[in-house]
Amino acid sequence: MKRDSLQFFFCPACHGEISLDKEANCYQDIVTGLLRCKTCNREYKIDDGIPDFLLTDHLEERDRRWMQEYDRMARNYDLVMCHLLPFFSLGLEPFKRNRWAKRLQIQRGDIVLDISTGTGRNVSFIASKVCKEGKLFAMDISRGVLDYARKKVKQSWNVEFQRANAAYLPYKSGVFDSVMLVGGINTFGEKRKALQEMVRVAKPEGKIVIVDEGLAPGKEKNLLVDSF
Repeated sequence: MKRDSLQFFFCPACHGEISLDKEANCYQDIVTGLLRCKTCNREYKIDDGIPDFLLTDHLEERDRRWMQEYDRMARNYDLVMCHLLPFFSLGLEPFKRNRWAKRLQIQRGDIVLDISTGTGRNVSFIASKVCKEGKLFAMDISRGVLDYARKKVKQSWNVEFQRANAAYLPYKSGVFDSVMLVGGINTFGEKRKALQEMVRVAKPEGKIVIVDEGLAPGKEKNLLVDSF
């Protein structure tokens, strides 16, 4: 986590200002440390460069189950999504992800949020467009999948990861040029709130792209259906 990213965050519980309370192994990046809300005094741990903004006391049981499941199957999920699915789709799945990312109309220097990033299938299509001048924030409720997503980041990209619940985003209002969510919303315990949060964190003129096979009635089992 880079120090200049602190300007984008606030407390997901009370929306209070947060500050870096403790830090260790900090050179250009904050590797470990503790973020503290100045209003409600909640603490958020930074571990191996990833801040954990998950509010366990606000977690729906459905979200808890899916979080635990993705933590458990992170390795196999990464294998399927990043290797088997592109192979068996004959390259169609990566092509579609790139097309979805293009709908965001990302410009060099943009600040973009990828919600439910999983093991990072959208990262390359977004990070290569924002370039070093911009930044991609990629978050997921599962720490297990984030560890695999981080392995895909090239040194030339400006990408940071956070653990959080999509219904309680830790970002200030109106800070993102665009927001993307591919898959996962059909599993959310608080879908309406998550959608409201996406609108809240996007700039007024920002673009939001949502893709999910479970959003189109009768298409729940089709991995390649577009739903906006």
